[in-house]
Amino acid sequence: MLLAQINQQYEEQRKYPRLKLGAPAVIICADKQLVECHVYDVSPDGLQIRCTRNAAMAINPSCKQISPMDKLLVNVIFSLPIRDGNKQIKVICSVYYFTLIQDAKNEEDVAFGLKFKKFDGTCGRYVEQFIMQALEPEK
Repeated sequence: MLLAQINQQYEEQRKYPRLKLGAPAVIICADKQLVECHVYDVSPDGLQIRCTRNAAMAINPSCKQISPMDKLLVNVIFSLPIRDGNKQIKVICSVYYFTLIQDAKNEEDVAFGLKFKKFDGTCGRYVEQFIMQALEPEK
């Protein structure tokens, strides 16, 4: 029950709706370790990634609750489907939170909330294009 309350708290704090994605991603941790995960959803200001517990320990070795004041930064690389093809996104993010979740197979995964801090080149525009494309009415 406590996990459900924590997840609800984060949902209520969101400024923007999230768009489900389900794309593979790579996290480059502070120690340069590469961690495989997937992007669960994306919004104009951030994304949620999901990973195994082992991967989560590489991202957050202390396993302690994260506060935005901790300034834990990670590099994230993933792709977004845009009309003119898949675009690779490279972005530095701050880790906003992490929590245990139940996935569709009823196994425990870890979810990390990440806030966009600095995009590589024009990657920020690609995120905007993806969101605008998803919000367009069906023809």
